Amino acid sequence: MFSLFGRGKEKRDAALASRRKLYIPEVLYRRMINQCLEERPLEACGLLGGASGHVTLACATDNAERSPILYRVDERQLIAAHREIQAVKQEIIGIYHSHVKTDPVPSLTDIEQATFPEAFYVIVSLAHRRPVVRAWQIVDRHVTEHLVVIQREMPGTWHDLRAAVRSRVEPTDIR
Repeated sequence: MFSLFGRGKEKRDAALASRRKLYIPEVLYRRMINQCLEERPLEACGLLGGASGHVTLACATDNAERSPILYRVDERQLIAAHREIQAVKQEIIGIYHSHVKTDPVPSLTDIEQATFPEAFYVIVSLAHRRPVVRAWQIVDRHVTEHLVVIQREMPGTWHDLRAAVRSRVEPTDIR
């Protein structure tokens, strides 16, 4: 009888161990959330660069859809982000966006538009008093949740590529 309990625990442990983890430096985690709050009521989006699930840089991009329910990374900014990430010999490992009024779970549209099976799809929900962040992998319409681990005191590089933000800067603000 006791062996049955052990087997159940082994299965649970194996299931947890099989989940990938996304490690995000706290500084980049906070910048990502702040960008999502700044862009509200529109969905915000951007890219995460790094390797083996460890984020080392993030690139904030414009939502080309300019929509509260859809997102699409601006194509020119996607190319610029890819260059920034490659320049430090990293790769795109995640795509993030916000859900303004819904939970951080991939919508049917998110699932249908997912074309990068190796990537983490990170969703920042602004529907609650505090933002909630969850990470997913979407492969052939199959969705799996993965753990987000916030790393304190880890460095990270933030690139704000948003043209919409730059256009809001008044000439008197430039020094």
